[in-house]
Amino acid sequence: MTSGVQAYIDPIFEAIEKAYASEQKRIAEFQTKSVLHEGIHEYLKVTCKEDGLWVDTYEPFDWDNRRPDTKISGFTEGVTLQQVQDEWMPVFRERIEALFKSEECSPMFFRYRLEFHLKVVLDKKSSHFTFSLLNEDKRQHLLAIIQQFVEQKLNPASKAVPKEKDDFFFVRHMLDPHLYPIDAQRVDELLNRMDAKVKVSRNREEAWRYQLNRGLKRWAEDEFLAKYADWKKSYELDYTEEPDIHPSNIPAPAMEMFLLTAMRVGSTHADARQKYLEIAAQLGSEQAAQWLKSGSGSIPALYTSGRVTCKANDILQTLEVHIHSEEEESYREALVYVCDILQKGFTKEYRLKLKSKVKNILPVPKLAKSTLHRFFANALEYPALYPLLAEYADIVMEEFKWYNDVEPGEKSAMPGTYAVMGLGLKGTDYFPLVIRYMKLVDTEHQSVQDGYAAAFAEAHGLTPDTIPVWTTILLAGNQSAKPLKSSGIESVEQAQVLVEELEKLEEYDKELLVYRIWGGQKKLKSSLKQADPEVKVLLESFIPFG
Repeated sequence: MTSGVQAYIDPIFEAIEKAYASEQKRIAEFQTKSVLHEGIHEYLKVTCKEDGLWVDTYEPFDWDNRRPDTKISGFTEGVTLQQVQDEWMPVFRERIEALFKSEECSPMFFRYRLEFHLKVVLDKKSSHFTFSLLNEDKRQHLLAIIQQFVEQKLNPASKAVPKEKDDFFFVRHMLDPHLYPIDAQRVDELLNRMDAKVKVSRNREEAWRYQLNRGLKRWAEDEFLAKYADWKKSYELDYTEEPDIHPSNIPAPAMEMFLLTAMRVGSTHADARQKYLEIAAQLGSEQAAQWLKSGSGSIPALYTSGRVTCKANDILQTLEVHIHSEEEESYREALVYVCDILQKGFTKEYRLKLKSKVKNILPVPKLAKSTLHRFFANALEYPALYPLLAEYADIVMEEFKWYNDVEPGEKSAMPGTYAVMGLGLKGTDYFPLVIRYMKLVDTEHQSVQDGYAAAFAEAHGLTPDTIPVWTTILLAGNQSAKPLKSSGIESVEQAQVLVEELEKLEEYDKELLVYRIWGGQKKLKSSLKQADPEVKVLLESFIPFG
């Protein structure tokens, strides 16, 4: 290596050694999470600019534009791309490969494979150079461990259950194209085995599903979309077709794996499934196009009788209900169908197209006047359907999920909203359901419940039976919820029950409830000037505000 090359290489490797020394210290204190965890680092990037350099031991975000960690004025002056290619890169490969295969670093420091990236900015233009290194002995050892894991932990005849800490690594290895060739059938079989094993509890299933979805999405983004679609990472999955990619250029195993990914992810993320299948259809997949048109086939797509026709597409997350005869039995049949497909995996975040001559809506001011709202308001006209509506609500309620009957925004509602609010206005039997809903609702992102307290009080009045429910509704308001126009607390009995409810609350919730009912402490004090003397004593004595 010439002294000219060494002048550039030495500060770069000093920066690498500094970064690795910091990582070595961290890894020395690191406890192995899983038998499947063979190492940590698989990525190294060096960026060189005129004012210095920096080192990344993990893949940086695309928008990472930080300043050099090692400042060297004029660092790349006089450097040419030919020099980088012919003189720098051979030195990088030799020294990094020696480090990668040496015992200088702990056994857990590197994975079985390391990607090296060099970015050099010359005359404000970026050029990229890369190579990868493979430790075949470590790779073969990992493959043997994975095989042993499959035989021992995923054997259907065994009672062994994989540990939660194994999930991430198992998914990563199964989808790693440098460990196994792409084979959707093999992956699906192994994932099915894991699905069966984790059914020991709901929490275990959810933990597994989280890691699986995370791994599948990463595979879709890094191994499929990055190659076959002009795609940039975003929450919206924005993409356009690569103009140079013809459907026949996409290997069949890759497309099969992408379709499997779409369907697997869709069990909990229906939006992502639909988007993936739309991409696949654009890229020539007839199977994806068929699923988009008719659904996956995993649910009954059609129900028809003389009274009602129902059609569902689980891929598009759509439900169509045509009421031919406006009667109780029509809505019963529709509700039974909806409950059935929900229990078979239909998304809770569906949108509904309704054909009905009746256009009822609930007397709750902030609710969207959507066809989905109308359907439930119509069904609520039949008291005999209340138990079925409650059953539907129990199936569909889930925090952080939203009906797709409106554009995301202030009218968005958690699944079950229309049924629960309607039942809560109809009778006392469904007060416990209302309370469960209000304790589950995402008060940070949903606000349609803000108008429900007034509607509830209008329907039932404020009594010893209704005030506990009413206060729960008020506490479930959005952060921007406004105070009631009238507190409604006038009698001694009402005040006594309210005080009992306030006594159960933490200080923050007491303040919140006072704000929602009266508009705050000052307005409460002002209202007490006109209140019944006994009411005044009760509220002044039991509300701890000075």
